[in-house]
Amino acid sequence: MLNPGAKIQTEQQDDPGMIIVRRITQGIYAHLPIRVTEWGMAWPALAMGLALKYQHDMFTTSPSFSRLAAIASQETWSVFVLACCLMRIIALTVNGTFSGFGISPHMRLIASLACLFFWSRYCLGFLDASMDGGGAWSAPAMYSTAVLFEIINSYRSWVDVLRGRQGK
Repeated sequence: MLNPGAKIQTEQQDDPGMIIVRRITQGIYAHLPIRVTEWGMAWPALAMGLALKYQHDMFTTSPSFSRLAAIASQETWSVFVLACCLMRIIALTVNGTFSGFGISPHMRLIASLACLFFWSRYCLGFLDASMDGGGAWSAPAMYSTAVLFEIINSYRSWVDVLRGRQGK
């Protein structure tokens, strides 16, 4: 009779690839509670980056996008947001998993500040439209939450950068 809780010895457990996957998984799991807002903000960055890339007329559908359009094209914003998401995911993956990779707090800080810049411009565009009577207040309510989380993420990353400089 099989015991579902028993460990089964296989060649895969000694496979170097599986050891790395296990180490990364354990590193992410160990830091997930303190990094949950950073992991959480990776999803809207990915989704918005893809939306900007594949909905080619997004900036022309509403005056709410005028603040973003004044800074860069929709394609540029797509690349920017997707790059921030990728940098964040890489930094969070190696953070705590590989102790020799000491710049992950710096990468997390850069990603948080860049996403803070994006979400604040995005939110302000919708806030302007709401105040002018042409937009719903629900968008700035939700996007300001993204801004708040990125402020929290930036603060936490900065604290980790400082701890790294102090050798803690």
